[in-house]
Order: sequence, then structure tokens, then C-alpha cells
Amino acid sequence: MDPAVLGPTAIRLYTRLLEGGPAPTTALAAALGLSEDHTERAAAELVRHRLLAHDPDGTRARWRAVSPYTAAAELVGPEENRLRRRLETLERTRARLSSLIPLYEETYRRGADSGAVEVVEARDRVMLLISDAAARCTQEVLTVQPGGGRPPGYLERALPRDLEMLGRGVRLQTLYQHTARYSPGTQEYVRAVSAAGAEVRTLGELFGKMLVFDRATAFLPVWDNPDAAVVLREPSAVAFLCSVFANAWSLAEPFSASYTATTSTQLQDTIAGRLADGAKDELIARRLGMSLRTCRRHIAELMDELGAESRFQAGYLLALRSASATPPAPDPHRATTAP
Repeated sequence: MDPAVLGPTAIRLYTRLLEGGPAPTTALAAALGLSEDHTERAAAELVRHRLLAHDPDGTRARWRAVSPYTAAAELVGPEENRLRRRLETLERTRARLSSLIPLYEETYRRGADSGAVEVVEARDRVMLLISDAAARCTQEVLTVQPGGGRPPGYLERALPRDLEMLGRGVRLQTLYQHTARYSPGTQEYVRAVSAAGAEVRTLGELFGKMLVFDRATAFLPVWDNPDAAVVLREPSAVAFLCSVFANAWSLAEPFSASYTATTSTQLQDTIAGRLADGAKDELIARRLGMSLRTCRRHIAELMDELGAESRFQAGYLLALRSASATPPAPDPHRATTAP
């Protein structure tokens, strides 16, 4: 039972005291048809809620009912006063910070106008800029997260921020690789944001990591520094990235916790293409966001399907299969007849 809710016996005891006035435990037990132990437990419950107190009467202690107004003032009053003081402190803090908004907006506008491309090398600074862009976002966020399942720590930080944006009506579209479907942490994150209105899809290969807010500010990785980011604000460049995202989005499949026939075929075709190009297992695994062991298992299955005895032979057979599937180019010198 909820400790904040009085039980039926406690309510009967309280009602009896209100109607009959103060009385000892023995008399109350007899009047209610209860054992003294049962009556004492009900009395203790009322005492916890500050609704019962001892009323000395000669040599015997009697119980008396306490007004709910008095009980509320005693039980809730101190905490309520602390909360009120805390709210007043928060409001003063908000007022002080809000007074700096015009200055910040003007400075941010000048920075955006003069810094179309900015390389930020400190991770803390990158996270601060992303948090600021998320707080300012009003329409849309586009996210590309290659590499399979995302690290749990990142998801824990991102979830409150993303849910807050979704709660403000911001549209969130996220692209993962197919291999992220088997990541428990990613599955949990996707369930939470999808329930709040986000859209999540997967694709075999992605063009790179990207985060775009309101089609105005994009965050891109720095290839040789995982803690750094390129902050891009040039309108034409950001618009190009958004068009690349839209193309990938149109080819992607809705996220689910398992492979579909389509995603399995896409994954196999991607591995086949990389194998035909002569890519090493490590590179293929990295590009597909999967472990090296899983990648090698897929390659072994593909080689078995082709009847190949070596990677070289598999690449040759794949090239033949690809060539036979490609229609011949029209001969520009061949005469044509108008219909």
C-alpha cells in the first residue's frame, strides 16, 4: 500500500476519535471491535501522518485526534517553505541570466556571419556548442550516426536533450547503419525517442557522421581528432549536406530490432561490393559498423554461396556477376529508326 494513503482501519480510528473525543487504546479497541495490537498499529499510522497525539489524562495516556490543518502545517510546511525559497532563488538566477540574452544573441549573430567554417578542437567546447544549438533549435534536427550501436554513455547524455527538443515540437530524423539494430542500448534509445515522435531509419553504409540543426548549423567530425568537430554555418554547404541526407533517408529502412529481408540483402550486397573492390576484412567491418568476427562470418557465407575457394576468386566471381547484371551501353554509332 502507498505509505501516503491511510488504511481503512486508521480512518475508522480517526473517525471514532473525532466523534467520541480522546480515549485510551483499550477503549478504542473495544469500540472498534479490534485487538489492542491492531489498534496500536492503526494509531501508529495516524501518528506518522501527524493526525494523532497523546492526550494525558491522569495516570493513563489517551489518544486525541489532530486537525488535518495542523497536521499539514507540521508535516508539509517546513518542506514547502524550503521549496518556496528554492523557487525564489531559481527565479532570481533565471532573471540574471535572461538579462544577458540580447548580448548573447547579437554576439552569436556576428560570429555566425563571420565564421562560416569553424574547427573546434576541445571536446568540452564541442559539447557546449551542440547543447546550445539544441536549445536554440525550433524546427528540425538531422542526425547521421555510422559505426553500429552507439556508446551507452553518449546515449544517456543525448536522450534527455533529444526528448526535450521533441517535447518542443522539433522534428528529429536519425540515420543508423543496419548493424545498430542489434545494439541493446541503441534499441532502448530508439524506443524512447520514437515514442516521443522521432523518426529513425537504417542503411547498410553511411556517408559519415553529421548533426544538423534547423538546416543552419552542421557539426562534422575532424578525421584525425575524435574530440574535435567542424562547425559549418555556410548556407549553401549546409543545404548540400541536407540534400545528401535526404537521398540517404529515402533509401533507408525503418528501424527495428532485427534484420528484414531488405536489410539483409543490402548488407550482403555491400559486403560483396567491398570484397570485389579488394577491401580488407578490417576495412569492411569498420565501414559497416560491425565486429571483425561478424564481418568474416558474413564473408564466409558469401564465399560459400559463390562456391569460391579464396577471396581473390570470390572477388572475380562477384565482378562477373556484377558485369552480367549490368545492361550493355547503347552503341552511339548504331543507326536508329524513329518510331
